[in-house]
Amino acid sequence: MVVQPAGLARVRAGVERGYAELREYLESAATRQASALLVSGAEKHSGVPLTALYFGSGNHLEYVLGLLFGEYRITEEHRRLNAWQARRWVDGYRNKVDLVTADLPWPYHRVLAGRGLLEAPAWVNQKLQLPETWDGVLAQLRSSARGEDLRKVRKHGLEYRIVHDEEAIRRFYEEMYVPHLINRFGGAAYIEPEWRVRYCAESGALMQILRDGEVVAGQVLFGNQQSLQSLWTGTAGGEFGQQSQGVFPALYYFGLLYAFEGGYREADYCGSRPLLSDGIFQLKRRWGGHVYDGWSRDTLFFMPSHMGQGNLSFLTRHPLIARCGHDLVGKACFGAEPIRPEDVARAEQVYSTAGLRAIRLYSLQPPGEEAIDAALATPGIELVDLSCEAQPAAAYCRC
Repeated sequence: MVVQPAGLARVRAGVERGYAELREYLESAATRQASALLVSGAEKHSGVPLTALYFGSGNHLEYVLGLLFGEYRITEEHRRLNAWQARRWVDGYRNKVDLVTADLPWPYHRVLAGRGLLEAPAWVNQKLQLPETWDGVLAQLRSSARGEDLRKVRKHGLEYRIVHDEEAIRRFYEEMYVPHLINRFGGAAYIEPEWRVRYCAESGALMQILRDGEVVAGQVLFGNQQSLQSLWTGTAGGEFGQQSQGVFPALYYFGLLYAFEGGYREADYCGSRPLLSDGIFQLKRRWGGHVYDGWSRDTLFFMPSHMGQGNLSFLTRHPLIARCGHDLVGKACFGAEPIRPEDVARAEQVYSTAGLRAIRLYSLQPPGEEAIDAALATPGIELVDLSCEAQPAAAYCRC
């Protein structure tokens, strides 16, 4: 019997797992099925009645419905459809419901591309390029990260250590990673299989965050060529409350420090939902994350049929990141409220992010001269006046 060195065995196991995943994906893509669901309920924030068509693979069904509805019921469903039928279903229902949404993997998303729907990657990537000096790294962070976040790390006496042992990885998965996802996303949580998390932690590293010697959080770090990926995160005892104070800043700070000291050229914060207001997106933005497309092979589509109260409530509370050709743009809707100069300043302060070509502010009211002047003086901010559009909902979706 030939005994392989541990490193070689690990590489071989990784190749075998990669091949199995690729084969699984190709087999499922070749026979991809979809469902069409007619959903009625109350819009999540306004409580206004809303009807929607969902067509898609189901990969992001809970997430999409969670954005739209506070409560809902499926009034009509059609299962085991061919994903290539997306265009027929969308065209057939676009004038029968308040909102059409679709959730399609590559390459089926091409069926709806350029058909008048807002197209968003299901996940965007956020990464930070690392210069040669630590001062250069810190200079790329937002002042809130360098100041407020780092003060929290020092105040709570947080430290880190790197471990690889099997028991620590198992406890991270069962007691931190899985509960953290369920607490944050509920039924919309996608939980990686334990073998994948264990393999990446053993091949890469499990970073534990400590307070007074007690493990309060952890993250799996995995080196990929010149990039260090922060793949999965979890906290002990829930993600809120006194125990979690400073934990998330510590995860980013120590992960960034570990990447820099390890000689990596890039810190990859991995995927975030395509919402400018999403808390995780904002945290990665504070820590210098530039936005990139291509992390997810799934695409989400949205198309409101009108600008009624329910749709406006959804759009104003969910500033989406959308594809526009080969670029990404942010879309923030102000509904029937006119855009003010302070709205322009806040959009630049809160939403503008490297990797987004522009932040577009939409309103059903024409902007005043002061708002126009403020936008002209603020690079990357664009105002879109929907009041002069015959079909404002279609204009909002337009690239």
